[in-house]
Amino acid sequence: MERPVSHGGNVYHAARLLSRDPSDLCDFSASINPLGVPLAARRVLQTAINKVQHYPDPECLALVHAIAERHGLSPCNVLLGNGTVELIYAIPAALDIRHGLIIGPTFSEYERVLTLAHARVTRIVARSENDYRPPVYEVLEQVEQPPSSGSGRLPIDAVFLCNPNSPTGQSISRNSVHRLLKSVKRRGGCLIVDETFVEFCEEKSVIRRAVCDDSLLVLRSFTKFYGIPGLRIGYAVGTEKRLRAIRNRLPPWSVNTLAQEAALACMQDTDYRKRTLLFFQKERQVFRRALERIPGVRVYPSSANFFLVELSGSLTNRQVQATLMERGFLVRDCSNYPGLHERMLRFAVKTSHENARLVKQMQRVVKAQP
Repeated sequence: MERPVSHGGNVYHAARLLSRDPSDLCDFSASINPLGVPLAARRVLQTAINKVQHYPDPECLALVHAIAERHGLSPCNVLLGNGTVELIYAIPAALDIRHGLIIGPTFSEYERVLTLAHARVTRIVARSENDYRPPVYEVLEQVEQPPSSGSGRLPIDAVFLCNPNSPTGQSISRNSVHRLLKSVKRRGGCLIVDETFVEFCEEKSVIRRAVCDDSLLVLRSFTKFYGIPGLRIGYAVGTEKRLRAIRNRLPPWSVNTLAQEAALACMQDTDYRKRTLLFFQKERQVFRRALERIPGVRVYPSSANFFLVELSGSLTNRQVQATLMERGFLVRDCSNYPGLHERMLRFAVKTSHENARLVKQMQRVVKAQP
């Protein structure tokens, strides 16, 4: 029996259920750049195959230097991983986390890695009435709360923030992140900021602050913005001390040669970056307005390349997801996020044509409800 899908983007699972080819499906469940793999990366991959007869560069030096130059950092402040998930899995042991606070609803792997490390987990969950904006002040109160004498309550030594957040799309300002950092630092902890989607709103990034503060670690990914999830590559930015501790928890050669070469080409493809930002600046608003015109669909604000939507009436997200999947459209059921419920879905922003097709199908599904 197939295991249930726990993340978006599993087109292979859906294709097996439908007995169809994955290429026949239109995947709105994973928030990947619909412009596709950058042309520069495609060209590099055609020739880089000749390099796989050698081990990959274990230090990823060419790519590390390119990332450092792009952000105005020193190469010693950059660490590559097999996707940000590999780095996330190394963090609890590397930072000796015993009590982590997660700002939700958010990416499930933060809680999973803390649980595997036998760390205590506290959640602070955003609410619908506030458009799921991260509850910064509640987090500050929780972090600054001193452990009660004899209660056995461990102080919070790590806070996980996804900014912009998935699946809500909400983000907080750089100043708000700095306020969180100040509070966490005062308690001797570390703030882990996952900036996987921040290239869609770069003004929110705190990446440069991480190089001079042991209490801050920033995670970045090539997956979403550059559309290369199958290559698995991400990076962390922090102080040499923090990165050394994480590096010691990683396996050797975890970033393969093709991933390194393609990511380097992506970094150098400035035209692709400009086209992506111009595309989303326009298409995100067009898609949102079209979704908002569907009766019974509430669309939450988003700083990222996707929208969280809430259904009303008799429809549930699983009914909509199942019906759309039968018609070749995959969307993300968000009911398994703590803090969300059975009427929540997430739609990635794709091409104008694909977005219009999804909106048309959603209109039909809503119209057909009793």
